[in-house]
Amino acid sequence: MDNIAQRFKKIRKLLNKSQDELAGDLGLTKQAISNIENSKSLPGINSLSKLILNFDVNANYIISGKGAYFVSNEADFTRLKSSLMKEVEEFLDSKGIR
Repeated sequence: MDNIAQRFKKIRKLLNKSQDELAGDLGLTKQAISNIENSKSLPGINSLSKLILNFDVNANYIISGKGAYFVSNEADFTRLKSSLMKEVEEFLDSKGIR
């Protein structure tokens, strides 16, 4: 079973954001993001609110692990597609194909 730290990290990765980038978006430090993702601290209400409102994150998912990652299926599809494309490009680059 996953916890809020794992869900937070999953969302960050689906958003194709580094810890630094997400920290800037949420008004936090990279260390704060790292602490959340490593279960050393919990995200605050302001951080969760910004994550939910600014990125269409499903509040039910981030808090309880139930439901879709994002509120809209279109947003979910777009982010997953972007994430997969980035992984494919990195793989191709690593093999010298692209």
